[in-house]
Amino acid sequence: MSNINKFEILKQALNLKSNPIGVRLIYNHENNVILNSNFKQANKSESYCEYVKKASKGEFLIINKRHLSCHIAEVMLGFTESDNLELSMKLDIKGLKSILLFPVNKLDNEDYDSIMLIVNPRNSMNIVQAYVKLYQKPLKITCGAINGVCSEVTAYVIKRSDVNFSFLCQNSRINGTFGDCELLCGIPAKMTNDLIMEIIKLTQYNRS
Repeated sequence: MSNINKFEILKQALNLKSNPIGVRLIYNHENNVILNSNFKQANKSESYCEYVKKASKGEFLIINKRHLSCHIAEVMLGFTESDNLELSMKLDIKGLKSILLFPVNKLDNEDYDSIMLIVNPRNSMNIVQAYVKLYQKPLKITCGAINGVCSEVTAYVIKRSDVNFSFLCQNSRINGTFGDCELLCGIPAKMTNDLIMEIIKLTQYNRS
């Protein structure tokens, strides 16, 4: 099953209102990265949450440090050092140049480090049930150390190579980027194939 079919079927299986979001980290030593022509540099400074929402609506974004208006996102994603934050969830790989955010179901065979899904409680239930059935262990989520899309479902998911959820940060609710009934789920690249297939089987069974 190709990436584009896999993620589109996942979107349909969970009845998601927005596209699954691909996340890819680009480092300074990667000199020969060839990107799809749909990718565009962000053209102003916004929060990471706002960029994620734009990608879920179909935009293909290249984000650098100067494009982020939120200092916590700069730190958690590895663009900036800080001595004042709990860093257990921080991406600490040196030399981060850019982050790509894009609708992963719209590109075939695009590399990605993780995906994010904008979900509701029912979606979350299906994902957790699929995880437990597939891996035969409870899903242990980490929330609130540094809460938000940048930390809980981007940095933590890529760093720990495990699924996590976020109830989001206060700003992303206040500014209306995400609705009151929306959560985010992050899934590392290595888990997507098996977990998506299990989610699809589970949702089909639940509808029968």
